[in-house]
This record gives sequence, C-alpha cells and structure tokens, in this order.
Amino acid sequence: MKEISIASAIEKSKVASEAAYLLFVEIFVPDKATGEIIETIRIVNNTDDLTFNGARYSALQFDLDVKQEAGGLPAITLSIRDPKGVIRAYMEQYQGGVDFTVAIHAAFSSALDAPPDTSEFFMVTSASAPSYGAVFVLGAENPLSQPFPRRRMRRDYCAWRYKGAECKYQGGMPTCDYTLKGPNGCAAHGNTINFGGAPGINNSGIRYN
Repeated sequence: MKEISIASAIEKSKVASEAAYLLFVEIFVPDKATGEIIETIRIVNNTDDLTFNGARYSALQFDLDVKQEAGGLPAITLSIRDPKGVIRAYMEQYQGGVDFTVAIHAAFSSALDAPPDTSEFFMVTSASAPSYGAVFVLGAENPLSQPFPRRRMRRDYCAWRYKGAECKYQGGMPTCDYTLKGPNGCAAHGNTINFGGAPGINNSGIRYN
C-alpha cells in the first residue's frame, strides 16, 4: 500500500485527470446489543455504481472535509446526500450513527481491481441528519499513537482482498461482503478457513497486529 494520507487523497480526488481518482466509503452498522456488524453500506462519489475489489458500491454524492484545530487532532466531516433516506433510516434505528465504523478507500478508476492507494478506518464521534442528508464527524487517527505494524485485525470484517492471494477463493461467486457469517460472506463461500478477521477477539471489534 502506498503511503498517502486520507487528507492527501481527498485533495487528489478533486483534481481532474484522464483517470479519475475516486473515494470509496464503507459504513459498518453494528448491532446495538452485540456489537456485531449487521449491515455494510458501500458508496462511491461517482455518477454510476462501481465494483471495487469485488464489492458493489452505490453511486451517491458526498463531501469529505478535513479540519485541523489548533493543538488538536484532525477530524473529517463526511456529508452524504441521502435523498431516499437509506442511511438516515439506519441512523434512526442504531444510536443515531454514533460509534459506526467508517472505512475510506482511495483508488484510480482505471485500477478498481488493484489494492487501493490508501485505506483508513474511523469511528463516528457525532452525527446529524439534515433534510435529504446525513453528516458524520469521524475521529481521525493520531499518528503518534498508531501501532506498528499498521494492520488491523477486526472480529467481523475480513482484511483480505477478495479472490486475492490470502483469500484464496476461486469459485464462481462474483462478490463477497467481507463478513464471516453474513449472507455473502466467507461461510456462504465455503471459505471460512481463509477468513481474514479474528473472531476470537472481544466486542471492541479491533485489535492491532
């Protein structure tokens, strides 16, 4: 993976080029009682739906804004245009969206089967639902507190690229939802032996490896 920050990726996505630099967002919706991921919303800031690394992303307009307060950590505001109320429905049902996990991936439109230039995970620290929209404030990672190596092990989410070297799945199912027991996850593919998560970790859901 290239060493490029999300802040740089956001700026790069605004520059017109022959091959568009796209931002892909995954929103992981947890069960209130168990903390298990029960739904993954995937969106791309594009005019058409796209398949990226084996998963389908719905075209939906959004803005990402990075702010650095004096003496504080940077924060990212994710503002999504949600005219059909799909995301707001999940917010109403699950704690208003606070504590959702959000992944941001950046990649060129000409290399949607290649690993992204960068992928970073954030926690939603506050959320609101203005008319026809959803706004998440994401807690940015502190570069001074990041562990090494940087790979995260998540209980419910596979870290491997679908049909890649670590995944090893070579069957006929075209996509995967990167869960262990989801309707389109590793169990459904008969590939649990290669699941790239860590089901044995506790409900906090993330550990570093």
